[in-house]
Formats: sequence, structure tokens, C-alpha cells
Amino acid sequence: MITLKKSYAGLAFVLVSASTINVAHANTVEPFTGGQLSASGWSAGIGADASNYLSTPAPDGSYGIALSDGAWSYNTSIQFLPGETLSAWINPGPSATASNNAQGGRIYLGFDAGATDAYSFVAASDTNALGFQNNAGYSTPSFSSSAAQSYLDQWYFMTIGLSANGSSATANIYDTDGVTLLSSVTETGLLSNHTGIALRGIGGAAITSLSITALPLPAALWLFAPVSGFLLMLSRRRKGLI
Repeated sequence: MITLKKSYAGLAFVLVSASTINVAHANTVEPFTGGQLSASGWSAGIGADASNYLSTPAPDGSYGIALSDGAWSYNTSIQFLPGETLSAWINPGPSATASNNAQGGRIYLGFDAGATDAYSFVAASDTNALGFQNNAGYSTPSFSSSAAQSYLDQWYFMTIGLSANGSSATANIYDTDGVTLLSSVTETGLLSNHTGIALRGIGGAAITSLSITALPLPAALWLFAPVSGFLLMLSRRRKGLI
């Protein structure tokens, strides 16, 4: 009886401890190898090698592509699903000031993208904002929601988190350390029709290391099958141990 109790106590400890561990991994879905769109499935080739224009790479050491022509490219082979997070390092260019004569630029990071439409969050240094657009017909309407955000000529970390049911999404802009939150915008009432992603940019805005992080799962789920089998074995032996 003592042996059985100790076994159950030890297994309970393992399960409780494991349930506090989250398993999440950022998967790079577009590395922009060679300074171009290098993943398969893009509807059009857009952008140029950003290393030709920027003196400093992103914190992960990559440059990615610079986008200037305002053309869209979507990819339905890359799936961004409810509960996941889409992220990238971006440099939309510096916001205009009285002393720098900057024109500013924009990075459109699109999701729920199909052949005819998408949603996007836009890092806009030309208007000092982080905003949301419904890009029906791949149009670029005014922001339906936005937050004030000024930009320097540096890299920022941008994330888009899609809710578990796909009805809302939140975009965050972090400073170049990838940790300090600078601005955030949430859009609700989304109607999820697709699972693709999309890109657009103007003003030489740069983007690199496009990644998707899956919804974290408790590590105990991965341990449950062998542990439950062991518990079943113990329960069957219980009468003999009493």
C-alpha cells in the first residue's frame, strides 16, 4: 500500500509540474533567402534585396527585402491559423520630421488572405501609426482602428496574434530589443474565410524573418499517454498490494 501511494504521488507531481510548461516554437515560414521571396506559393515576386539599401541588419542578422512599388503578393500555401501568432522584423523607415526630410513608408502584414482579399495590420511611418485595414479586392482603405506610433530608422518586431476562434486579432509593435512594447491595436468582428498571408510595402520599407508560432500546448499532453498507461497498470495491481 505504501509503494502504491508513493507511485501515485510521484506521478501526480510529474503531471502537475509538466502542465505548467508551455510548448511553443516560432517556425520561419519565409526567410527571404537571397534577398527575395524564397518560400514557394507567392502569387507574385515583389521586393528587392534590403541589404542593398540598409546598413544594419535585423537583430537576427538578416536583411530580408525592401518593398517600394505598392504591389501585393499573397501566399495560400503558408497557413496562419486561429490561435497562432504571425511575426516579423520590420523597418518601415523613419517618420518625417522637420530635420530629416523623410517621406516615410509602410509595411502591410496581411492575414486571412486569399486570391481576392485579406486583412492587414499596417506599420505606417508616413502617418505615424499602426493601423488595421480590411483589404477587400486588395484595396487599401483608411484604417478602421489605429494607434499612434512614430518610427525611427531602425528595426522593430511586429506580431499579429489571432484569437482562438479567428474573430479578433491584435497587432503589437516592439522596440528593437524585441521585448519593449511600443503600441498595440486590436480589431474585432473578423470573418475568417482564408488561412493565407499577404505582403505589401511602399517607401522602401523592409521586412525579414517572417515566422508563425503555434498555440502553446501543455507539455503534460505529450506525457499523458505513457503516464496514463502506467496508472492503469498500477490500478490493476492495486488489489494485490492492499
